[in-house]
Amino acid sequence: MTERRFDRRRRMARLDARVPREPGRTLDPERRLRGLVDVTDDDDIDDQASVPLGRLGRRLGPKGRFLAVAAFIGVGITLVNLYWEQYANEIATAADHTNAAQVGLGHTLYTQYCAYCHGETLIGQAGWDGDYPKGGRPAVPLDGTSPIWRLSDRDMFDVTRFGGQPFSPPIYKNDMPAFEGRLADADIWAILAYVKSRWPEDVHAKQKEAAEARPDG
Repeated sequence: MTERRFDRRRRMARLDARVPREPGRTLDPERRLRGLVDVTDDDDIDDQASVPLGRLGRRLGPKGRFLAVAAFIGVGITLVNLYWEQYANEIATAADHTNAAQVGLGHTLYTQYCAYCHGETLIGQAGWDGDYPKGGRPAVPLDGTSPIWRLSDRDMFDVTRFGGQPFSPPIYKNDMPAFEGRLADADIWAILAYVKSRWPEDVHAKQKEAAEARPDG
């Protein structure tokens, strides 16, 4: 068996010496030593050697190539998930306080548009629970300590979008501004999702009961 292997190598060496080659063209050393290549394979080897990815793949080895492919797939999946979350937030038509992506977006928007009046921690302004028959009530808390739970999600959306005045008596001055034209509908839903994520469970239950008690509920 050993003699046959050496005979094959000697024949390959003699054939290799007879075939003219362009400068810089060589057989793959590892495959040549194993006796697994012939002259017809030479072009394929040189082509592979001329491609950077081919050389990189051989340097990485089987395990390295597997890890590289796995990393590439992982990055692709992550990008798809991020795109989908962004797309879902852009087309949202409801406030889902269990949706981490929507709540995260809502937190950012709340800080930018709402925290100035309602507070960073949603506690509202001092004196909000006083008597204001003609309006001018300070911003109410949004953390569930005010009776905001009496409003449905749609009611809160409309007040945020159109402001508080359209839903107040003519003689009452409601200082809640309108955000139509400043916030997209999906952004308003995201803010409400964040607000509701700060409510305790009993407040969620109260809002649900209030919605069911309405004639249209």
